[in-house]
Amino acid sequence: MAIRSIMASIDKAAIGITIAVVAIALGFVAVSDMAQSNPPPASVPKAPAPVEQVPEEPKDPFADIVDKVKEEAPAKPTKAGWDRLESATDPGVGHEQHQLAIILAPSDNVYSGNLMYDASENIQLVTLHGPLAEGEDKGQAIWTPDGETKFALTFVDPMNAKGEWQFAGNALAVHTMNPTPFIVDYKVDYEETSMSETVMTGTTQSVQDPGMGHESHQLAVLLAPSSDMYSGILSYSASEPIQLVSLRGPIGSGEQPDKTWTPDGETIFELTFVDEKSAMGSWEFSGNALAVHTMNPTEFTVSYSVSAIATAGETAPEEMEEPASVEAETPEEPSEPETVSVDMPSGTSVPGCEETDECYIPSLVTINAGDTVEWMNSDTAAHTVTGGSPADGPSGVFDSSLVLGGAVYAFTFEEAGNYDYFCMVHPWMVGNVQVN
Repeated sequence: MAIRSIMASIDKAAIGITIAVVAIALGFVAVSDMAQSNPPPASVPKAPAPVEQVPEEPKDPFADIVDKVKEEAPAKPTKAGWDRLESATDPGVGHEQHQLAIILAPSDNVYSGNLMYDASENIQLVTLHGPLAEGEDKGQAIWTPDGETKFALTFVDPMNAKGEWQFAGNALAVHTMNPTPFIVDYKVDYEETSMSETVMTGTTQSVQDPGMGHESHQLAVLLAPSSDMYSGILSYSASEPIQLVSLRGPIGSGEQPDKTWTPDGETIFELTFVDEKSAMGSWEFSGNALAVHTMNPTEFTVSYSVSAIATAGETAPEEMEEPASVEAETPEEPSEPETVSVDMPSGTSVPGCEETDECYIPSLVTINAGDTVEWMNSDTAAHTVTGGSPADGPSGVFDSSLVLGGAVYAFTFEEAGNYDYFCMVHPWMVGNVQVN
């Protein structure tokens, strides 16, 4: 009995354990089925933030073609009577990244004259004054090769590659602020003159203007009033923008010029007053006195080179009575230089205009030496006006580089001859200028 009772209890316990295990297993199955029927939401990748596109600058489609044509073109011929220089690194302290072509080397004498130049790129014009004495560098532009020998610097930027400049100084050069060399063709007509009363290099300090009504102004007299008539060239470098002054006189009581200057109300000079609004430059002058001036009450310093001649006993030319009429044939005055216009019409960037000879209108121009031809680009495409022909290449006489739509290129023909030209980008475009 006891044994049966114990076995019955064991059977009941085993059945209970079995039921519990089955229940737990069924629970796991149910949870698994729910997980499969309701999967967790899939994560959606976020789209990357849009990147702002920076538009590229438009590239000139003809730049490579033009560069290639120029590289393959023959060297530009040097004009008769002209010289050619290639620049070198500027030896001035602080100018190591600049280029300089020295035309007239530093001298104790004063150079003066006229420079004509034709460079491969825009250049600046330079003349030096000095060397300066110790303490004379007081705000003027300075150039020095070693930090000790100092020259006052006249630095003029005409923003062109071709032109003329009248100068005076102890040295002459042309310059760029670029590190790469440039080529310059030039012709310089000059004199080198030793120091005298009218040819000099110097540095001076201004004083109060002694003229009546000018008491709050400053004046630096370079050539004192004289009965002689001065004429020449002044180049200068000042510590601030200055005005240029020449006096003519004393004038007669019957003269009434627009501008006058007088130290006492009785001795009266006609005043030529030029305001270049610059501290550096050159000026061709004439008069019985030469000075520089400001309308400020504070002193300024100016370094300068002046080369002048003095004509004894001359003052300003006065009005003269007209001579009695003489029956004589008056020679015909030469005609003034003219400007002739040529159009580059719309649509010439594609072939076809050559069939009617209307790529440049007119394609043939006849002018006189000294006249100017002006080409207007009425097309939307860029063109060139390049001396030479498609068969022979550029002649080197003139070249506009790229003339953009709406832009103008002008060239003055100084010498007689027959000048063919073409567009390097669109070589079917050809024209001709006949210069008498």
